Amino acid sequence: MSSEHRRRWGRWALAALVAGAALGCADFSRGPTRTSTDETTDGGGTGDGSGSLSFATDVYPLLTICANCHVPGGAASATSLLFAGNVAADYTTILKFVDASAPEGSRMLSKMSGNGHGGGTIYAAGTSEYETVLHWIQQGAPQ
Repeated sequence: MSSEHRRRWGRWALAALVAGAALGCADFSRGPTRTSTDETTDGGGTGDGSGSLSFATDVYPLLTICANCHVPGGAASATSLLFAGNVAADYTTILKFVDASAPEGSRMLSKMSGNGHGGGTIYAAGTSEYETVLHWIQQGAPQ
């Protein structure tokens, strides 16, 4: 391979990396999306609907990954979801994306699973994380 060809390849690879980062900023920090449903989540609940879940201990830790982009000045700062970095304020913000009367239709779950989300899939439907958030909403989205 000639040195000119290596330089072109290197520039192309760098451009592809930068473009990928701009299109899906969260993808590099969250790693592979889990698809197993037999794992439990950290916190007070189990994610399987058998325990009482809370926003602060069960859901919020799962959403901190969203704060990579959904903060003022972040890649998703023009969206209606912006994290303040404090559980109480972020709970109020998240409730705007929750429909306790039809949990499966909640905008939060739709976005997390990649539907209309510029950052791609955060937690695919069926993963323990997705199920934890779904069960939390089914329980009335308690703080």
